[in-house]
Amino acid sequence: MSSAGEAACSYAALILYDDGIPITAEKIATLVKAANVSVESYWPSLFAKLFEKCNIEDLITNVGAAGAGAA
Repeated sequence: MSSAGEAACSYAALILYDDGIPITAEKIATLVKAANVSVESYWPSLFAKLFEKCNIEDLITNVGAAGAGAA
């Protein structure tokens, strides 16, 4: 991640997912604000759109599953 704002939005989306709450830009922005992290206004909506199109469970369980390099 290139910024604390991006990381904060990612963590907020994961928190929402873990609690079974729909991931929306407003809810991401609320969590980020509660954590006292300053983000550009467009980040929450970008992350909400991203997680709308992908399965977070697959992202979590397949981290590093791309395979090892050739020996």
